[in-house]
Amino acid sequence: MSDTEKVEALVHLAGTVAHELNNIFTAVTGNLSLLDTEFEDKSHNASVISDVIRTANRGIELSQKLQAFAGRQKLHRTRFDLNRSVAAVITDLKRSVLRNVDIELALQPASCFVAADEEKLHQVLEELARNAAAAMDHRGWMVVRTAHAILSAGQVGTLPPGSYVMLSLRDSGRGMSPDVMRRAMDPLFSTWSGHQGWGLAKCAGLVRQCGGEITLTSTKGRGTAAALYLPRAA
Repeated sequence: MSDTEKVEALVHLAGTVAHELNNIFTAVTGNLSLLDTEFEDKSHNASVISDVIRTANRGIELSQKLQAFAGRQKLHRTRFDLNRSVAAVITDLKRSVLRNVDIELALQPASCFVAADEEKLHQVLEELARNAAAAMDHRGWMVVRTAHAILSAGQVGTLPPGSYVMLSLRDSGRGMSPDVMRRAMDPLFSTWSGHQGWGLAKCAGLVRQCGGEITLTSTKGRGTAAALYLPRAA
């Protein structure tokens, strides 16, 4: 079995397990919530049930992360201008995680329409921005760029040839070693202390589910660039 086939098998297994876990934990929380109404006072039983419900909800959250990694999230696709959407998200992030970061917006002059889940794409951008800010210790610079791209077969992962919109975020952070970069989008792998390690894996799953791909380039001590390729909409 080739490496590609092994990855595809792992992704399929993760999606199947996630679906079953979600069904199980949803049934558990639903029935416990009904039982919880029988113990509305502050008795020991009520406390135990509340603890179990919280634990089951964490299980649901885990199953959702697995589904995102496997590309099985429920998406609400719309046609929107990526330039406008990116500018809005970066403006919001500039007030929070990117507050002390110098940002250059280099957006394609022409409209960049894509067909994707805009809310999920905002989550991807936020995760990438948080990673970049952490790599810069929240001080540095970032270049956010969009461009039209015509790809040939095999140029970017397994994307078929065609017209795409490329969105890239390049930072001045500490960068990654080749070994870390190869594993950066693996589930449960993280270079940050205290981080669960699902961020980039979830991003990759969501982008691929939209028919796109995400790539990373990085040099130790010289920053990292993440590039998203999404099919261009008419």
